[in-house]
Amino acid sequence: MRTHIDWLTFTMGMSYADETSDAYANAIAYGFQDMFGLELRASVFGGNWQKQERSRAPYTDAWVQSEGGITLFASPNLTHCCVEISGQGCERLLQHNQLNDILSRCSERVTRIDVATDIETTIRPSEFTTKVDHERMRTSGHVISDTGETCYVGSQKSDRYARVYRYNQPHPRSNLLRIEHVFRREYAKVVAQEITQVGVESVAAAAGKAFGWSHPVWDIAAKSAVDLSVVKAEPTMGGTVFWLIKSVAPAFKKLVAKGIIGDPEKFLRDYFLTD
Repeated sequence: MRTHIDWLTFTMGMSYADETSDAYANAIAYGFQDMFGLELRASVFGGNWQKQERSRAPYTDAWVQSEGGITLFASPNLTHCCVEISGQGCERLLQHNQLNDILSRCSERVTRIDVATDIETTIRPSEFTTKVDHERMRTSGHVISDTGETCYVGSQKSDRYARVYRYNQPHPRSNLLRIEHVFRREYAKVVAQEITQVGVESVAAAAGKAFGWSHPVWDIAAKSAVDLSVVKAEPTMGGTVFWLIKSVAPAFKKLVAKGIIGDPEKFLRDYFLTD
């Protein structure tokens, strides 16, 4: 059994320091440098970038790194850009022991992250997904093709869902069942930060518990306590309450997780509940 990150998307700020013809390119370069420093900017995000004919909204331009697996989306009328690292790119960065370093620097700006677990077994996706200990997330799709079989659990439009699939022979991974947990938006940030603190295996175990996997081949246990919950802020709440939940709560949770705030209840009593 192998668990790893199989997709990573994050945004970066763009700093327009001048008004020259190179301002756009420089703003992107400064964004890489501000987030990752000179070393990672050169070793991971350096090299040749090939301009693509098509981009995606809200970006007007797209470039693919010559080594493959990393795509940059940007637009001269925006103050941020987007970096997308596919499964191919993640695998290359894992082999060079660079992916964890990248994640630790961009975790608060992650917009999508996929956590994949590969299991060597003959079990089919449809058999795996029918053995669950709760039905909070139900199978939402089942696709069989010449290349393999895929089951989707949860809505693909939601902030989190699972994709369970395996390839048919002669694909080189036809001996593996892959359970892929997809997290987007606020869930992506929570998962990214948990991975940097407790590791990807513990996060996968927590995700498996949330989806209710109970098939015997799913034999993965959390090594540390993991909280993948997201605090939701209702738009109808008062402005101050909305701000507390959306902005202050995640920072507070991070300080508690790092041990900077040792006793959360005492901290709140001392600083917020006193006369």
